[in-house]
Amino acid sequence: MSAKKISTPTKKAPTSPLGAFLRKCLPVVTGWLCLLVSISFFTGTYDTAQVKLTLLHTGAIVLLGLWAALKIAEWKSPFTRQNFPFLFPIFAYLGWNIISFICGPFHLESAEEFIRLLMYGGIMLLIATEFTQKDIRTLTKFIIIAAWISFAYGALQIVDGFWPGADFLPWRGFFTRRIFSTHANPNFFGAFVVFASAVAGAQYLATRKKSLLVLLGLGLVELFFTESKGAWLAYGAAAAVGTFLFTNRIFPTKHIKKLNLAAAGVLLAALILAGTYTAKRFQSVSFRSFTWLAAFEMVQDSPVMGTGPGSFKIIYPAYKRPQIFYIENSHNTETQHAENEYLEQWATTGTVGLAIFLWLIIFVFICAWKNLQTAGQLSAEERERAFYLLGYATALAGLMAHACVDISLRFASSGLFFAVFIGVIIALSNPPQEDNSKEKIFFSAPWLLWGTRLVLAGALAYGAWKVLGEFKEISGAMSASKLGDGFLICCAWTVLLGCILGVGYMYLRAAWTSRAARTGLLLAATVPGLVWFYGLFQANHYYSLGVRLVQMGNAEGALPYFTRAVKLNPLLTEYRQYRANTFATIFDLTTQYSPARGDTDKPSNDYERALTDFAWVLKYAPNHTALHQNIGQLYYAMALRASQEAAQAKSADEFQRYSQIARDNMEQAKRAFKRSLVLDPVNAETYLFLTSISLMERNPAQAQAWIDAYKRGPEGVTEDEFLEKNRHNPQINALEMQVQKIISSVGK
Repeated sequence: MSAKKISTPTKKAPTSPLGAFLRKCLPVVTGWLCLLVSISFFTGTYDTAQVKLTLLHTGAIVLLGLWAALKIAEWKSPFTRQNFPFLFPIFAYLGWNIISFICGPFHLESAEEFIRLLMYGGIMLLIATEFTQKDIRTLTKFIIIAAWISFAYGALQIVDGFWPGADFLPWRGFFTRRIFSTHANPNFFGAFVVFASAVAGAQYLATRKKSLLVLLGLGLVELFFTESKGAWLAYGAAAAVGTFLFTNRIFPTKHIKKLNLAAAGVLLAALILAGTYTAKRFQSVSFRSFTWLAAFEMVQDSPVMGTGPGSFKIIYPAYKRPQIFYIENSHNTETQHAENEYLEQWATTGTVGLAIFLWLIIFVFICAWKNLQTAGQLSAEERERAFYLLGYATALAGLMAHACVDISLRFASSGLFFAVFIGVIIALSNPPQEDNSKEKIFFSAPWLLWGTRLVLAGALAYGAWKVLGEFKEISGAMSASKLGDGFLICCAWTVLLGCILGVGYMYLRAAWTSRAARTGLLLAATVPGLVWFYGLFQANHYYSLGVRLVQMGNAEGALPYFTRAVKLNPLLTEYRQYRANTFATIFDLTTQYSPARGDTDKPSNDYERALTDFAWVLKYAPNHTALHQNIGQLYYAMALRASQEAAQAKSADEFQRYSQIARDNMEQAKRAFKRSLVLDPVNAETYLFLTSISLMERNPAQAQAWIDAYKRGPEGVTEDEFLEKNRHNPQINALEMQVQKIISSVGK
């Protein structure tokens, strides 16, 4: 594609009131979505960032629903011969991901992430085909507002680090003195600082507003306090790219070399700073290194198609290096992503998928480069467009640099902006489309039109009633005794009510403005999706309550909440696995019908229910590191219970029956524990169980063999700092003394 000097992309103003209204809605909804995803945080769910995902999912449905209504109203395809060359890389990226997902082995657990990927693609296409420069101006204002709010709270967290108590919100100090503002962790906030600063910096160059200098200064200070080394490097890379584009394309001067050297100096300073902090906290580097090695092994086993988008967290545990368990000092945590976006693209979508992804990114940067023009030769409108291109291209560069060492693109707070930035750059690079065709206006029979309007109104009323009722339960379970909690609840209700009223207004006005029944039907069809995705948020809340009750010792009270979470979100196996472990904890072997425990058609007991849940998890996510040990513990407990029943048997037949149950379950436990060692060869508890089983089988030699295997350490682990933990484990050493006594007594 040759470089062209093009005027501002514009679309012919729609003639119908419906088209005009919907076109006004699209940039405003996109802006609000970016704002709310950036600043929302909630403690009423197990994952405090679940609210960002909920806003993303529901916001994308509303946005794409309004777009579909616009296209149906205009009766025109958004894809033309003129814009298709600009959109083809997006179609190729989405198409290959769909193929890879279909061919992948695990669809259920990876479905949510795959749906999110499709939403990102839809947002890219919407912005690329519909947004004018005026729309991008509106969007930019929302991003700047989001930066002000997020940076303001980040500043409060800095103050709180020096004067504790300044931050009154309930999550204060969660990462000690590292700040994270309204984002899930410091790394995600660091990514936001990088790309928000890029957009704000370009706006300062275009407008010279001094308030933007204050915003940039705040961002730079807060970036330091995140202690996010990857974000520092990304900031340096973004500064270098932005300076290079500005000095070589927009505002060439005789000082180009000096400015480019200054940008290189910023990047070098970021490298030095990151290197200094890496030396102080080398653990994160080790974690990433071992994760990358394992991810590359995934690539080698599925080099062409990959394992399917969204499948990394399911497949990766089978490749996880033992060193990771020592670093994390935990055996129940999941590494859900590769800590490198390019490597995860390679592992999950194969070499073809990675190539298409890189093609998309490179294509977008080429579009930006070719359409950046010298500001002095442009009109005021074209000059504004050039600075938008500069800001969004620099922001994307920072985001992609950060993606080399972090997982931020896989989360809503950065993934949404990845889609937005690509769409904006293509929209600004896309030549203007002259459309002289007349807009078709369709009319439906009055009875049908009013019928669909009432259907839409009813669907919205039902959806609002259901969502508000369920959210009332969440907020009611939260304590408002402290200022921060009360403030959070008030903000949550304000945002929820605002979203419901906003969606209701747009949908109803669109339906009442339209003269065609299909507009109302289309918008009504999106309401179940909105309610369902809100249900994922509610499910996370129920899961949070269940976990909290288990931790308080009330496992029985937790089960109804786990069951409700499973019902609302059948895609996440984590809920079933935790419920199965809770069944194993209570271990009530009384056969009875209990819907609160998940029974649907017949009576059951906790042993059978746990097996059913574990079987589900084994089918859809078989590589969770703690899964097989959890299953082994269930069988082990059943074997011990059956042995007790056998000891109290009143007849020979009863003794034989319980003894056989004990033997069968102990054998199953042994198999499960051995499978657990394949995924996690570090967990001392697994070796303790296997040693105990060997002693019960009167095989002390095998018991000693399990102890020796643990003390040797896993194959491939040579680091003394890790192996020392195996050699000096108090529980293992105490058990070894018992085994040696037994062996000695047998010898005598």
